[in-house]
Amino acid sequence: MTDSIPGRFSECSAVEWHDQGGMPERGFARLSPSFDVQQKTDKDTEIPVVKKTYQTIRKLVWLLLPVFALAGLNVRADSHEAPPPPAVLEAFSCTYNPGKDRGDLDAATSYYQKQAEKAGITRAPAYLWTHMKGTAPADIVWVNVHESLIAYGAFADAGAASSEMIAVDERYDTVATCQDNLGVVTPVIAPDPEGDDGSAVTLATYACNFRGASGPADLPDLASHVAETNAALGDAGLDAAFQIVPLTAGPEGPDVVLVAVADSTEKWASNVAALNTTPAGQSLVRHFNAVVDCGMNLWSSEQVIGGGDG
Repeated sequence: MTDSIPGRFSECSAVEWHDQGGMPERGFARLSPSFDVQQKTDKDTEIPVVKKTYQTIRKLVWLLLPVFALAGLNVRADSHEAPPPPAVLEAFSCTYNPGKDRGDLDAATSYYQKQAEKAGITRAPAYLWTHMKGTAPADIVWVNVHESLIAYGAFADAGAASSEMIAVDERYDTVATCQDNLGVVTPVIAPDPEGDDGSAVTLATYACNFRGASGPADLPDLASHVAETNAALGDAGLDAAFQIVPLTAGPEGPDVVLVAVADSTEKWASNVAALNTTPAGQSLVRHFNAVVDCGMNLWSSEQVIGGGDG
């Protein structure tokens, strides 16, 4: 075995998705018919609209993140201390096995809690995502949040050496078929440390590839534009946003993943409306679509394991 978790969901099958023909233009503009991505009004960000056939993209589950667990990543501008290492996300993108459902997952999770306590293994904070909208072929995504890559390594080694945790893997395998991956995350809009009360939130994930000559060097400026625009939108702004870079990536995977967080689906919809109807929002949309080309999914996220004691 390699990784172990709550149940590494061993013998995971590769999960893939295919872009469906006739889908709308990808990126922020596809979220609302009121904004026409092909209407070029900003000469500084004007680019040709290129129609292309999207290749099959392997489902890399590090794009699905439990962002409210990352409040500790809040960066203080007046601090001279070295920033902490980036958090590492261990994610399992899963489809329920025939005849299995959330009840079976909850039972397996209770078993995981008991087995981890018996083995003396500290549980990583974990979040469960439930798919709402989009083409991702997963029913759920389970995400463990580790403080660093070293912390993940210690957790994985402890699980692999534990007969109790191997039994957890086997239990989860009866519930769902999954693909697991790793990624690192940095904040674009830092969440309010006081804002995470454990309730469910809505996440919009954007799996993106760079357009044309754009590349990683364009991301800092885009991230700054996102943060500035979000502040300008006031009550219509997001509660948090993050940028994810994969650790386990393949040649067909996204170049970068952006995650938008809102405390409700209505608030997310209000943010989309503001992006499409205000000058500041439309400027950001043009900048975003000039740099990256993305596919979007909506999820509901809830915490299922607390740090350490569940």
